[in-house]
Amino acid sequence: MIKQITLALVLTLSTIAGQASAETFTQAEYVAIFNGDDIDKQKQAIDSLVMAGLSEPKVFETLHAKFQKSLPLAVDNASIDYSAWLLKGLAYSGDDRYLHTFDDIITGNYPKKLKKYAKSSIPTLKQYKRWIPILSDKSRYEVSQTQEVNVIANALRSDELELKRYAAKRMINRSVYAPFLLSVLDSELKEPRLLKHEKLAINTYAYMAKALASAAKPEYRATLEHIAEHSSEQKLRRYARKYLKAYY
Repeated sequence: MIKQITLALVLTLSTIAGQASAETFTQAEYVAIFNGDDIDKQKQAIDSLVMAGLSEPKVFETLHAKFQKSLPLAVDNASIDYSAWLLKGLAYSGDDRYLHTFDDIITGNYPKKLKKYAKSSIPTLKQYKRWIPILSDKSRYEVSQTQEVNVIANALRSDELELKRYAAKRMINRSVYAPFLLSVLDSELKEPRLLKHEKLAINTYAYMAKALASAAKPEYRATLEHIAEHSSEQKLRRYARKYLKAYY
């Protein structure tokens, strides 16, 4: 439960800022953005790192250098917020090297907001250490699909419940309904191998069902109806009935 709360805290800024745009960037574009001075663009880029499937160290090295440069200037609300964004972005690297940066902020003479994000970034970094290899696994990428679609598909097929749930939320919040993703969702919902009588599992499959239903594609209605009638979990059956009513 604590891990779920801390992850939600770290992702809060990302969710708020990211709902308006689903833009993704190449490695060179990320480096150029973090070397530049466009703060809004940098926040957008950090938001996209959440599901970028990016493992290239150069991007995070550039981001880290920008964060270190911002620290002496973090003296008012706007500048502290900017440093917090940059700090938060480092957690999506999954790279243990940045644990020292978080520890330095926590133990140093820095604003409370930075300390808060440093503390909540530690479990997120550890989580992304597991997630990055999943998201960036190109052996499962479909050449006909975009990077974003392939990364989300990898997340949906994974054995990490929180990652599957976040991928489903990403689809809903950004209206990402590529046919390939919907087919992956359909397969995962037909064989819910991780579903058990436990809150996170039920909530994860509920969001996956909502993502499939919110696309409002008639070919997937039967899958949702099967969940509504035959799922082993009563709560999930109720969710599926709710989504059928809302979207069909």
